[in-house]
Amino acid sequence: MARTAMTRAKRGPQKDTPPEAMLEPVLKDVVKKAGIDAKLIEEVCIGNVVQPGAGAGSSRMAQLLADIPATTSLYSINRQCSSGLQAVATIAN
Repeated sequence: MARTAMTRAKRGPQKDTPPEAMLEPVLKDVVKKAGIDAKLIEEVCIGNVVQPGAGAGSSRMAQLLADIPATTSLYSINRQCSSGLQAVATIAN
């Protein structure tokens, strides 16, 4: 598991940073720490807070920017609390 830095919503230092720009290095780090080929990832789950459209579009964009194949399923969870942006990858056996 990995996460982005926590800051104040809409007023913090990352207020003008697109979600996919924050998620890309997180996803790349997850793959690197796992020591696997990104093609072996079966599923990606992204948690976000108060993001329009539940963050599905930007989550998918971050997945593709992190070189995780488009064939890998992805789902986003929009929680109305301080879940932040978390990335979890399930690795194929």
